[in-house]
Amino acid sequence: MGFISFSLDYYKKELQKLESVPVSAGTIYRAKQLLKMLDDLVDEGYTELNEKLEEACQGVSRLRKYLNDNHAKPFPIYRKPLAETDVVYEQKSIELAEAIKELTGNAEKSKDLSKDAFLTELLRFCEWVGYEENTAYIFLLRDTLLPYIYYQGKNRKSIYPWLLGRKTLTMLTGTENVDDAIRASIIKALEFGKCSSFEDFCGAVLPDIQTTLKQYPEIGNCLTALLEDIQEKRIIVVESGCSGTFPMLLMSLDDRIDVRMYTTYPYLLEIYGDKIYSPKYEENRLFETLYSQDLYFRFSDLKDGHFFISKCENKEVEKYALAEVKATLNE
Repeated sequence: MGFISFSLDYYKKELQKLESVPVSAGTIYRAKQLLKMLDDLVDEGYTELNEKLEEACQGVSRLRKYLNDNHAKPFPIYRKPLAETDVVYEQKSIELAEAIKELTGNAEKSKDLSKDAFLTELLRFCEWVGYEENTAYIFLLRDTLLPYIYYQGKNRKSIYPWLLGRKTLTMLTGTENVDDAIRASIIKALEFGKCSSFEDFCGAVLPDIQTTLKQYPEIGNCLTALLEDIQEKRIIVVESGCSGTFPMLLMSLDDRIDVRMYTTYPYLLEIYGDKIYSPKYEENRLFETLYSQDLYFRFSDLKDGHFFISKCENKEVEKYALAEVKATLNE
């Protein structure tokens, strides 16, 4: 049981649906989304699901054939024209808040303005998230750096940039892949929970995450302390997507929390419902792979309630990141 078994069952059912109904624009779009999820996994270095799906039912080949037979192309994979060896980070660490202040200051002085078309959609997402008094907003970086900067530029109060991800959990626990153990609660709920609403989903997922956290008390202690510093009665956690692992982790620690995400996987759309901005999963990597949100800095440390980062030394990365930030500030 787990992600692989759930995904194999999901893909087998989806393929059966596709191949048992007349071809339409809707079925072609569905096939493209299904293949995009698999292609994104491979692009991020995870090949096991593709291999097992191909072995079990030639699932990947069938999706590609379905699109090819119907004269449709897969959604593209978004890659930057940079070799991994070109992306080098400074040895010194800087506090996240100071790094963002420096970044926005340099962007304001920069002459370049990003022409990335997706920035328009990202700003619409910010408008959709909105802003309410007596509500705090936690932006899960790196993927929501630009939304945080947008809010900061509008002089919004009670906004918090948290660099919370896989590396943060590894640093806190000394254990690799703790996020997978937390994500397993989401998969378990999908496999066995019969969740028909977000309330049902939370009822299955949150207690299971709390049980998992008993193995890693450092996570609960650290994040609870950070949350206790927030005085507002309501907290919105803002993330790009997709499964909502870290928002659900935070929800398991504090009942003030709600979530807003740009998108999610197709099989979670109905569950997250109006907490999702767009059903277009295929745009998720457009959100995540903007230079400023993907490469400009990386997690370095979390101590005394403060996040620390290392900045990228690559001048091309800096140029594009500054242009993205300037475009965001100009809105």
